[in-house]
Amino acid sequence: MMAQSPQQTILVLRFSALGDVALTIPVIKAFLAANKDVSIVMASENHCAGLFSGIDRLTFEGFDLKAEFKGFVGIFRIFNLLRKKYQFSMVADLHGVIRTHVLRVLFEASRRKTEVINKGRIEKYALVRKENKIFRPLPHATERYVDVFRRLGFKISLQQVGHVGPEGTEQNMPMQPTLAVDSVVKLGFAPFAKHAAKMYPLDKFKEIVHYFDRAPYQLYFFGGKGAERLLLADWEGYFSRAVPMSSSSSIEEELEIMREMRAMVTMDSANMHLASLVNVPVISLWGPTHSYAGFYGFRQDPLNAVQVNLSCRPCSVFGNTSCWRGDHACMQQITPSLVEEKLLKVLKG
Repeated sequence: MMAQSPQQTILVLRFSALGDVALTIPVIKAFLAANKDVSIVMASENHCAGLFSGIDRLTFEGFDLKAEFKGFVGIFRIFNLLRKKYQFSMVADLHGVIRTHVLRVLFEASRRKTEVINKGRIEKYALVRKENKIFRPLPHATERYVDVFRRLGFKISLQQVGHVGPEGTEQNMPMQPTLAVDSVVKLGFAPFAKHAAKMYPLDKFKEIVHYFDRAPYQLYFFGGKGAERLLLADWEGYFSRAVPMSSSSSIEEELEIMREMRAMVTMDSANMHLASLVNVPVISLWGPTHSYAGFYGFRQDPLNAVQVNLSCRPCSVFGNTSCWRGDHACMQQITPSLVEEKLLKVLKG
């Protein structure tokens, strides 16, 4: 009987924002499905651990980059911990920042093969610059992640899990069930984003919620901790159809709640990506950023993006810049009724 070949392990690096890390999930699942003899060590930040729960042949290693693993000293600590704790032959850098560049150099010196994401900075700059924009859809973030694994020599295809890019060339969102008139329809609302410029005015967002504050809808509010949770708690007391949620819910618990939503309304935010992971249709609101930059919700219908056409849009890849016009027209010109119509269309199937 032929001896079984030893399982190969690769290290994957992706830190930063929750939404960006969430976009690695379908890629990692597709990779593991296509490479049965390979396992993954996923190095990310502590708060992302819940995203990777239950994935076979994946070990999560979380780091606190603001404390024990902060700065250049922290980078060397990460390197030493991973090198001593795990046996891996390759490193897939899905982040491409100073921290991971340094880690890659250290691992290359330790004779590991490495590859890094092509972030497409030049083409993204051409998309968001003030003058002479090149306005076209760029590769989705998941495709850029896939490319790293391919350059390491592995086979991988997102066809296994489905994908809809900003151009809408392929659609694989599961059909939602037809609901009886008296059925409860659960709707999720996530009014926050990491950067304030990406947020729809809260008074207008509240108008949208108010429209659906009636039978047969049940309203669920998703957000972060602290001030965000306090505001959402206030909304839960204000709207008659709101369902109170715990302020201490884990990512796994929130994903399970999201799974029950008929649809969600979000910003260009982590909650858009979390809802996408559990196949919930998302009505997403876009201001200074644009789905063409490659960060649209995985498998989401591009027709469900709500945005206004302005010559200045998009002005930012991540939404962390100030408005050139000074009036935030990209968000101010989105009317609550437009969002309501989009949501109603999704609910009608």
